[in-house]
Amino acid sequence: MKKIIILSILSSFLFANITLEEIDMMIDKIKKPRDGILLEALSSTPDPFKQLITPLEVASTADKLLLKKDKDFSLNAIMNGKAFIDGKWHIITDVVSDYEVMFIGKKGVVLSRERNIIKLFLKKKKKNIIQLEEN
Repeated sequence: MKKIIILSILSSFLFANITLEEIDMMIDKIKKPRDGILLEALSSTPDPFKQLITPLEVASTADKLLLKKDKDFSLNAIMNGKAFIDGKWHIITDVVSDYEVMFIGKKGVVLSRERNIIKLFLKKKKKNIIQLEEN
């Protein structure tokens, strides 16, 4: 193993034919100021990131229907791999208003219909603490 390392180091020295003068010439080329574009010409160029067509105009009518959210679901609880959605308990592969339950996690649920996906999360519980001031 030591022989391989020594051979690789020696071979790198043998094949490196660059002298210090050549390195200095390369550095001098880098230091030279490069020709650029004038600020006036740059400000008159069109924005390369400007969108000509909005994404909704490209979508077909079927896609536009999928973009609309047709129902607000309420996720109230998750327990033992079951989710309490809109007042009923559901497991994975159950159908809720044309949406299939794809995943039930600790903090949320994923519903899917064709190419439309809805993620539901449990709401954070508010602390109902009232602090009374003493006189």
